Amino acid sequence: MVTIVPSPDVKVGPEPEVFINFRGAELRKTFISHLHARLRREGINAFIDSDEDAGQELKNLYKRIEQSKIALAVLSSKYTESHWCLQELVRMMECSMKGEGCNDSLRVIPIFYKLETSTVAELTGEFGLNLWNLWRLPGRDRGRDNRIVNWNDALNFVLSRNALILPENGNGKDEDFVSRIVHHVKTILGQISTQRGQNPKPQKGGGNPKPQKFHSRASNNTLPEDQRLKQLEAKLDVEFNDKETRIVGVVGMPGIGKTYLAKKLFDKLEKKINHCVIIEFDSENSKEQGSEWVEEKLVKGLLNQDCIDTNALVVLKDSLMEKKVVIIFDNVTDKKQIFEPLMDSCDWITKGSRSRIVITTRDKALTEGLVSDLYEVPGLNEREGFELFRDQVCCTLKGNLMEMSRKFVEFAGGNPLALKEFGKELKGKDEDHWKTRLGTLRQRSNPKIRDDLISCYDELNEQQKDVFLDIAFFFRSQDENYVRSLLHSYDPESVESGQEVRNLAEKFLIAVCDGRVEMHDLLFTMAKELVEANEDKSRMLLSSGAELRNKEILDQQGRDKVRGIVLDMSNMEEMPLEREAFVGMTNLRYLKVYNFLCPSHSETECKLNLPDGLEFPKENIVRYFQWVKFPGKELPSDFDPKNLIDLSLPYSQITSVWDCNKVAPNLKWVDLSYSSNLNSLMGLLEAPNLLRLNLKGCTSLKELPEEMKKMKNLVYLNLRGCTSLSSLPKIIMDSLKTLILSGCSNLRTFEVISEQLETLYLNSTAIDVLPPAIGNLHRLIFLNLKDCVNLATLPDCLGKLKSLQEVKLSRCSNLKIFPDVKDIKENLRVLLLDKTSIAAMPGSTSHLSLLRRLCLSRNDNIRSLEFDMGQMFHLKWLELKYCKNLTSLPLLPPNLQCLNAHGCTSLRTVTSPLARPLPSEQIHSTFIFTNCHELEQASKNAIISYIQKKSELMSPDRYNQDSVFKSLIGTCFPGCEISAWFNHQAVGSVLRLELPQDFDAGRLIGIALCVVVSFNKDQNNSLQVKCTCEFTNVSVSPESFLVGCWSELGDETHTVESDHIFIGYTTLFNIHKRQQFPSVTEASLRFEVTNGTSEVAECKVMRCGFSLVYESDEAENVTWEETPRMEGKTQGKSSSFNSIEYDDDCSIATPTTATTNTINTIITYFTKKAQ
Repeated sequence: MVTIVPSPDVKVGPEPEVFINFRGAELRKTFISHLHARLRREGINAFIDSDEDAGQELKNLYKRIEQSKIALAVLSSKYTESHWCLQELVRMMECSMKGEGCNDSLRVIPIFYKLETSTVAELTGEFGLNLWNLWRLPGRDRGRDNRIVNWNDALNFVLSRNALILPENGNGKDEDFVSRIVHHVKTILGQISTQRGQNPKPQKGGGNPKPQKFHSRASNNTLPEDQRLKQLEAKLDVEFNDKETRIVGVVGMPGIGKTYLAKKLFDKLEKKINHCVIIEFDSENSKEQGSEWVEEKLVKGLLNQDCIDTNALVVLKDSLMEKKVVIIFDNVTDKKQIFEPLMDSCDWITKGSRSRIVITTRDKALTEGLVSDLYEVPGLNEREGFELFRDQVCCTLKGNLMEMSRKFVEFAGGNPLALKEFGKELKGKDEDHWKTRLGTLRQRSNPKIRDDLISCYDELNEQQKDVFLDIAFFFRSQDENYVRSLLHSYDPESVESGQEVRNLAEKFLIAVCDGRVEMHDLLFTMAKELVEANEDKSRMLLSSGAELRNKEILDQQGRDKVRGIVLDMSNMEEMPLEREAFVGMTNLRYLKVYNFLCPSHSETECKLNLPDGLEFPKENIVRYFQWVKFPGKELPSDFDPKNLIDLSLPYSQITSVWDCNKVAPNLKWVDLSYSSNLNSLMGLLEAPNLLRLNLKGCTSLKELPEEMKKMKNLVYLNLRGCTSLSSLPKIIMDSLKTLILSGCSNLRTFEVISEQLETLYLNSTAIDVLPPAIGNLHRLIFLNLKDCVNLATLPDCLGKLKSLQEVKLSRCSNLKIFPDVKDIKENLRVLLLDKTSIAAMPGSTSHLSLLRRLCLSRNDNIRSLEFDMGQMFHLKWLELKYCKNLTSLPLLPPNLQCLNAHGCTSLRTVTSPLARPLPSEQIHSTFIFTNCHELEQASKNAIISYIQKKSELMSPDRYNQDSVFKSLIGTCFPGCEISAWFNHQAVGSVLRLELPQDFDAGRLIGIALCVVVSFNKDQNNSLQVKCTCEFTNVSVSPESFLVGCWSELGDETHTVESDHIFIGYTTLFNIHKRQQFPSVTEASLRFEVTNGTSEVAECKVMRCGFSLVYESDEAENVTWEETPRMEGKTQGKSSSFNSIEYDDDCSIATPTTATTNTINTIITYFTKKAQ
């Protein structure tokens, strides 16, 4: 291995199109590696932080963000462990908002990877806990207080964007989710290309842009100190500070650089230490390299003598015990080679006080019981890999060669040997040769690489070889427990499958990362070559239809040796399959028929026909059976499922699985989704260990058999879209936790079939009542009853489900009463009651005190909100859209982030003040009153007064690290006159003003803007009112920010009638630096209405206004005592702001509600008060 650390000015090729922001420790080697590779395969230049040098400053990553067209924010449960993730997210938000409405603005796509959006919104669970711990660890500096506010703003920003979501407990697979993301990215890139024009922008000075390329290293060609060597030296203690013997194992896959690193260490220490020896083992001659050979090599090498008198040997050994000794055992393949020398015949080495010993091996298990520490050699990052590859090809890389180089580096996956060999292959070759080799990269290995990898495979025992090939062809990137279940042999004499997985991981032939089994592309290619060449006659894997139909070859080599069949229909021609195709394959374990190019399967064309049916050997051991669009009405009658573990037949033609008398004792996973002819489940009744059953879209299924109660281990049952299902059996399933009945439009009665339910989907069913037994669901967390239009009442026992956190009753149009929820007030977070017939909320405010989101939209029976909402301190979202009979609003909650009262056509009055301006209130607040045409002028004045007062209570120092204008407080309502608060006004969309020369810069905290927009009944799902500020007599770049915006999900349009007033307050960082350009005297503000990408011509800016905002004297006088006490506040503490303590030294907190409350309190506090 040659490790090269490039100079700081090296670039990573062309500017990235997509920047990926993610938590590396959690996702780098699993989901992100697949996403990154898939984007690259699609020709998209995607950037992740491993493309940058280790140790580079965050500003370098900022540069990559600014260069990108799209930024993917991949939020996961451990995302908030990293301040880098959050700082990147802040910069992504800034870049997006700075150019909002422009073709050049950064498009941010949030991706929620196995993380609920409510978890992010409410900062609950591990996500919120990590943010709390991250905030308090750095120390009591002001910077961290500003950061927590910025981070919170960034998280709120991604919540406001349309996101791609892989549910935590959903049935989606990573590979399908990656396909969705890539498709979405390609669509957005296409839109950007159309908007910007197909040709790249010319550079200044005219002409075409020059092709970008990597810069060469400095001319002296010196290499900086190898970081890997430093890490190894630290583990080995090469300074001999520790007088005890140190033995370090250096491990890693073949070609990763173990020998290179060991020799580099030896060369360095040999100059300082007199007694050094390196012993290199040859795997082909391991039998000849026994303990005596090792002992002889050791003594001769340490004493630098070729011939030693046996009688003097004991004396010489004793003399070495007190000397500094360095020994390197390189390429150890058998533990016996070194165990006896180190622990027995040469124990004087380990007993000596100054020994430093290194053992390099590709099998981590060989080091057990021998070493005091391990060093796993890391692969090269993309930049280091490119440098090494470029040095080998010895040519200037530009144009197509640059792009192809990147693909070779990507395929090598950080393996230095692969990069060197690829470089040697391509050195001096033309571009056509490069293209040809790139096309065969995944089918044909480099001979040197192949030999090294084959030698590892040859060292495996027979069972390990089987497991290795099984993983390569069937189980890459699958869950570890799932893989172990599928590999289990049920043979009492065989090694347990989990042990084999561990053994392969210890030999670096696979990797287990975050619970998933992965395999390097180099190893996968080698595995395919082994199978295609059929070099191992004892095991056969068929990977093409031609092989399956070649009866002569199969009969000649032995059908009983076929272990697996994997057929990708995307590269097959349509073909009939003979009835006897599988006859004689008594050792067939895995059968997979799929379409790589259509992961959703719905568009897959079935290319394997069964004109005469299909036979299976009566004695078979099939454990994995996946066949997308299986053409038969049931599986072959002679198929025995006794060994079957996973059955996957999505979009099949089956009516039943098999005869009901077949026993499937090992079956755990069944996917029959969208098998529209399926009408019977009797064949699954003898599968007592079934864990997950997916029947989504099985539209002919009319009933579930009562015998399903025998499925004692079933935890997941998906019946979504089973439109013929009319009822559930009266049974109890002991383990069922997730039940999905969404879209079962003929389901009229619901029976509680498990008291262990945690998630229950009943949306879009025909049920009209919930049974009293629903009160027994004490573990229920999530209940979805949306679109149950026949549901008229809810049982009182629903209010006693103490674990319930989220209830969705949207569009239950006949529901008039919601039960008292006083018993679940500690957990209820989300309550959706939109488009119901509820006229009033039950109970008192205290029963809903911890609610985060409340939706009452489209409730015509609601005339007023009589309960005291001002006490709901945790409420962040209140939706009242189209409550056409609502006439008044009470005092609103102090921490409300969004009030949406669009279309409340009878609304006349609001309280004054609109809400209490508490120190605990959230920084971002939006109050939408569009189409509230009856709103009285006094109410409009109250809204304006509240916005003015709230903005004056803001502190100027919270955002002094930002360079982006942010709309922190905003509102909109019908009207055409600008308030006198705005002392600069103009007719039209442009406001030119002279900046005052005597303003109080010390108290200036931001600006407020007002815009009157005429909509002419324009309909838009997304709308933004944007302002661009230009200074007319200095060369300062224009800045943009939003005055107001909204975005409707789905197809619903947000129709705005007549003229409306938009008011927005924002901090303005550049105003604080005005002393840097004192010549500024004039500014021009230009306002426009956009849909996020371009200006909306039908919307016209009629008037505009501007005002400077100064900090209010009242800001220093607001204390906790002036406001109602919040729940969860610490008892016995001082009631002023100073009562918040920094608990830097306390132990890491456990994820409790108190922790969530604390982090929210911290955010709101530092949002209100400058430290």
